[in-house]
Amino acid sequence: MWVGATANFTPGHRENYVDFKNEDRAPLLFIGDSEDNIMPPAVNRSNAKHYRHAKSPTDYKEFECRSHYSVIGGEGWEEVADYALD
Repeated sequence: MWVGATANFTPGHRENYVDFKNEDRAPLLFIGDSEDNIMPPAVNRSNAKHYRHAKSPTDYKEFECRSHYSVIGGEGWEEVADYALD
């Protein structure tokens, strides 16, 4: 908890440092929802944009008018799962 709170005051790499250009990482697929309030689309798009600088593939897919929970297990989850599998 304190690492995050003091991150702006303590220079250098800490436990919460993210190497967006890590060449050894697996491909990433960010899946979002246009109406998600827990992980807003702008945050997902920003995360995907940061990771696109690595050589490993990164993609973002936004589904329309669902809730956070329907993307992961509610009504219509099959469409999300099929997209991820493809």
